[in-house]
Amino acid sequence: MSLLKAKQSLKVVIVGYVRNRQCCIDHCLVLTGIGGLAAAISLAIRGHDVLVLESAQEIQDVGAGIQVAPNMRSVLRRLGIEPAIKEKGVILERILVVRWQNGRILSEIPVDHQYGETAVIHRGDLQKALIDRVVGLDNVRIRLGETVTDIDFHRPAVYLQGGQMIFGDVVIAADGVKSTIRSKMFPDDDNRIQATGDEAFRIVIPRERMLQDKELAELIAKPVATRWIGPYRHIVGYPIRNHQLYNAVFVHPDKGSIGESWTIPGTKKEMIEAFRGWEPRLLKLIASSTHVLKSKLCLHPPLQTWIKGSCTLMGDACHPMLPYIAQGAAQALEDAAVLGVVLSNITTAKLTPFALQIYEKCRKERAEFVQKSGTENRIPLHLPDGPEQVKRDERFAASVKGGGSPDKWNDRETQRMLWGYDAEEAAKKYWSGKYRLR
Repeated sequence: MSLLKAKQSLKVVIVGYVRNRQCCIDHCLVLTGIGGLAAAISLAIRGHDVLVLESAQEIQDVGAGIQVAPNMRSVLRRLGIEPAIKEKGVILERILVVRWQNGRILSEIPVDHQYGETAVIHRGDLQKALIDRVVGLDNVRIRLGETVTDIDFHRPAVYLQGGQMIFGDVVIAADGVKSTIRSKMFPDDDNRIQATGDEAFRIVIPRERMLQDKELAELIAKPVATRWIGPYRHIVGYPIRNHQLYNAVFVHPDKGSIGESWTIPGTKKEMIEAFRGWEPRLLKLIASSTHVLKSKLCLHPPLQTWIKGSCTLMGDACHPMLPYIAQGAAQALEDAAVLGVVLSNITTAKLTPFALQIYEKCRKERAEFVQKSGTENRIPLHLPDGPEQVKRDERFAASVKGGGSPDKWNDRETQRMLWGYDAEEAAKKYWSGKYRLR
């Protein structure tokens, strides 16, 4: 498939966790994270000049497991990241949903590969592959240790800590769930954030520890994702890094003691207390973990708009996803693909605000639908034992024979809508069909 080259090279500034360069019609500013790095590559390979401003002093191997669904993988393939997925990822073959107290299987369904393979990978491995790709591009610069404190939406320009201004033709804010740029666009937005009532623990267990127990050895050996569901809680686990690590996320009721960040340390004791009475394999996973991180899970209502002048939000800065259908990174990658298309179709930097309007029209409704679907998926996963739970489990049994699943992550129709989508092709059709420049 041929790559659309920019009709006019823009100076792009990406803010996320990002940095600077000079300004002409071929300069873009970008902030990092997976979405920001993907946007940088998507724009650079089309001929734009990209500057990524990263507030961190160094780029570290952070995070844990991340699911690479087919709609995300198609974007990564076009960006040249496919070799890393094959080298470091695990291709999932089955998804198991099991009962909380005894591990009884409610459904066991092969992963549908008709839209492409679904992989799981360590976030750090994916980030490294994206950074390596960025480093190989002459028209991308990353500046570390550059904190953006303010923005002029109409020049456009960002202000760095220390007073320096960085100009671009377009500013892309990929600065995450606590976005500085979003707070400047919507000063009262933090007042709209709603607690879901859940928080989550995240652990990663090394292979050598898993192999010390027969049941855990089976979990890390197989290319299978397992979802444990029970009253007000659920866990998802799967192997990553070529089966060298096992990633698990434990979602449970929020006691109101933590913030919305994956840098907060937790303890095994807290985990054991939260999952007392759950099946023994889970307690073994907790005991085998080397460290624990935790975070509050919050709902961020849809924004009125993602754009202002020649600035736009992307990824978690505008549509943070809850982890119930594993689409957060995928939706950020779709943003990156669409930005690459629309910003490469304009013939002058003066049309940047118009291109961003097309980006928003192409992306906002879909991203917010996915966001809403993830929020709704929490309900069937966390049903207390009782009549509604029995009916749900009957639906799981029916899904094995082709019926719809109560878990949208494992539901064929939801997968068709999510996984069968090509963001770049959608952007091209949207541009040429509905909003052709005259």
